[in-house]
Amino acid sequence: MPSCLVLGCANFYGRALIELLCAQRDAAKDSWHIRGVDKVLPQLASFPRDVEALYATIDFRMGNLRNPTFLEQAFAEPPGATTWDYVFNFAPEHKFGLAAQAYDQDVRQMSGLVAQLARARGAGVLVHLSSALVYGAHGNARAAEDAALVDKSCELPLARSHAAAEALVAQAAGDGLAAVVLRPALCYGPGDRQNAVPMLIMAQLSRISGSPLPVLWGGDRRISTVHVSDVARAALAAAQWRRTKGLVVFNVADEGDTTNAALARAVGALFGVEPAFHGAAASFLARRLRSAAELAELASESLLGPWLELLAEHGVANSPLTPYIDPEHPYCRLDAHPRGVDGARIAATPGLEFEYRRPRLAPAALRDMVAEFQAVGLWPAVPIPQ
Repeated sequence: MPSCLVLGCANFYGRALIELLCAQRDAAKDSWHIRGVDKVLPQLASFPRDVEALYATIDFRMGNLRNPTFLEQAFAEPPGATTWDYVFNFAPEHKFGLAAQAYDQDVRQMSGLVAQLARARGAGVLVHLSSALVYGAHGNARAAEDAALVDKSCELPLARSHAAAEALVAQAAGDGLAAVVLRPALCYGPGDRQNAVPMLIMAQLSRISGSPLPVLWGGDRRISTVHVSDVARAALAAAQWRRTKGLVVFNVADEGDTTNAALARAVGALFGVEPAFHGAAASFLARRLRSAAELAELASESLLGPWLELLAEHGVANSPLTPYIDPEHPYCRLDAHPRGVDGARIAATPGLEFEYRRPRLAPAALRDMVAEFQAVGLWPAVPIPQ
């Protein structure tokens, strides 16, 4: 009869965890207590109806986790217990393109407060969701958990903030908290609006125009991936396993060892378009751009207009989905900074009992994403090739 506190329960990652916890609760026919906390109402999150309905079955509380007073209220004791068995901090910001101050508040500061409260309240375990963006440049190898992290000189504030947040979690773990840090690779699946979505939109537009799917950078560049359901399963498995005080860190990246070519082929296969890998001249031109921001702007200018026209043609208004690739998106820097991540450790840890159920990126999983977007009115109702 575990008690579960999920911070960030209505974001991309938190939604997947709520789905998993509710399924486990219902299968066990036990009185699990699940409290979900988020600044966004589930009714406003563009969830499918069956997902939205899950939030009516949990103790949902709305509020801003930046606020220390509200955060303390979120930690209020569960019914019949003095503390929480599992605290999942899925609230750290993962959205690209925000100001450094926002990341400092919504990643570093908030995560430090959560870790302090989890320790002070005697929580059974804290599972903290970080990001594999914390790894510094390591060539085209796959980063293991002991690889060097970015430092203060890193120009990406999102990565800096996540690395700083991990340090605060480690500090709380050193003071007696049982804690697990998860570092997911590029994550896709239902609810993703920024990681794989720009590539999917590009392929959709290529399908309509009858042109190949343009792919920049070398096909061998690693950009490891993971399905969001495996991230949720990793979090629950780690929480159920971890009982020793201190910190352990796990990457979460599938076994497929995704490369730029594999990503392009999976996306292209969904829409029936062939990837066209730009040669050395095009990649050289991209490298000559003064910044990743210029590359993102160049891509946006060529794709945004056709995408908006397609949305209007099919009566889709106010879709948050965009082909824009933010300069902090791993793809913008893939040539100089491949994003290989070794996710084997968590599956090999004795007693943890975790395996990847989505071992590699496949067109079928991408199809599920597009189908859900169409069902909730965020993607044009264009037939997807079977």
